[in-house]
Amino acid sequence: MNLKLAGKLALVTGSTAGIGFAIAQSLAIEGAHVYVNGRTQKRVDAAMAAIRSHAGTAKVDGIAADFSGSVGAEVVIAKLSAVDVLVNNVGIFEPKLFTEIPDADWYRLL
Repeated sequence: MNLKLAGKLALVTGSTAGIGFAIAQSLAIEGAHVYVNGRTQKRVDAAMAAIRSHAGTAKVDGIAADFSGSVGAEVVIAKLSAVDVLVNNVGIFEPKLFTEIPDADWYRLL
């Protein structure tokens, strides 16, 4: 399938494993220049190598940044001022009843 992503810049947050990794790999196979993201450089490097092994001509770069605080976002913004495709795959979850989630938790979770 040709999604017409050749030459497009894509950032997939939380993409060193799982669904985020699969999305990043699929975008790379479709021709996008993909930036993978994870909390550590070691995991980012491993994800980039794995994507390159499946899509040899793929343009893949990475950014190690932890989004649990604003510093991680600042790191990404400093490196990428604009992207064509953004997949926000970062998040955390705590099992709580909807009615028991205080505002502070909504900000922390989202």
